[in-house]
Amino acid sequence: MHDLLRIAGLVLREISSLVINQFFWLVFILLVFMYKKSANVESVMLGKKFPLVEKASHSLVLGVVGGLVGSFLVITLGITLQDFANTDQGILTSGIMYIWVIAVLLSLINTRYLCFSYAGGIIALSNLLTGFPVINVPGLLALIGVLHLIESILIRLDGYTYSVPLFLKKKDGSIVGGYMMNKMWPIPLVLLAFGFLLIQGGKAIGIDSMPGWWPILNHSFTANEALGYMPFLVPVILGYGDIAITRTPEQRCRESAARLAVYSIILIFLSIAASKYLIFAFAAALFAPLAHEAIILHGKKEEETGRPIFGPAEKGVTILYSKKNSPSEAMKLEPGDIILSVNNKPVEDEKELADFLAERPTYVWFEVKKISGAIKTMEYQDYGNGVSGLGALVVPKNVSVYFELNDSVKPYEKLMSYIKKISG
Repeated sequence: MHDLLRIAGLVLREISSLVINQFFWLVFILLVFMYKKSANVESVMLGKKFPLVEKASHSLVLGVVGGLVGSFLVITLGITLQDFANTDQGILTSGIMYIWVIAVLLSLINTRYLCFSYAGGIIALSNLLTGFPVINVPGLLALIGVLHLIESILIRLDGYTYSVPLFLKKKDGSIVGGYMMNKMWPIPLVLLAFGFLLIQGGKAIGIDSMPGWWPILNHSFTANEALGYMPFLVPVILGYGDIAITRTPEQRCRESAARLAVYSIILIFLSIAASKYLIFAFAAALFAPLAHEAIILHGKKEEETGRPIFGPAEKGVTILYSKKNSPSEAMKLEPGDIILSVNNKPVEDEKELADFLAERPTYVWFEVKKISGAIKTMEYQDYGNGVSGLGALVVPKNVSVYFELNDSVKPYEKLMSYIKKISG
């Protein structure tokens, strides 16, 4: 326990420099601009935008918490991207550079490939097969596992907040209601690099001596070499983008987070084994991109082919979203609820519901079918002004404004189209 407390203290000491870390705040400003750009959908669907300051500060706080957890794991495992046997080649910088280059190139094929799982897997296999680029493969793959573990925790806790209701046209031509989740978190991550590899009085000059069981992730060094490490802060953005059609946003995030957490833990254990046995390095390098892609494709298939819970109801009106401080919120109407009747009068579509409320009744009660199938009665009253509307977004029988659920247009196709346009 004492050793773990020392590691926690080291992490806190490094992250305390966050206030004056210019690169981290540049990353945060980039996140704010990305949130601002993506807020147009909120205006279209809700008639207003979620407060930008509120969204950004929320992401900042949780990002710092995620950074603390991730940094503790990095230091405890002893993750470094450097190969100890090649500390004089500037390989920490070059290794990260190659990963970024590959990630950007892959993103031109599909934006979801802008992820270290794919680029890291390619770089790891290249190193294992050719020796280039020079990088610590187990450390790289373990870092990918830690980053995705942090991401899974943040998705579970925060992925569904500020989710936006919208109408989607599926590939089969049907239009259903759904939710778009688009969250980003700035992560201050403490990494390790080999530092002052000098012997002075039998001790390495670097960070404080670590416990005897450390590092968990074996490094390539010989008995006469002294290990010295330099902790340094790296800003990272983790993001989560998804669509919820067959589940509520919270349910969708819960399932996505669970799968990603299992993936992350397996990858971390494979990386630890890879630091001891070469065969596991190949297994981890293949697992990182292939398993990640399988999770993404499985999730997409679930939402595209599963039964939507926000589709137009055969009888009644489906609730998609309840606005804050509205009668709908006061009655605790939830996404996926179906209003069957109002004041004992059956409701067939949104027009009938609107026409009834246009008469401003002072007291209304709804017969509501919950997602579970249970039938409940919900009441609301306003004797002063009458109930003129629910303050809810419902799924209409005929949708005029919708977004297409289609990723057939690839970024590289857009780029080539733009190049042709500007070249005449």
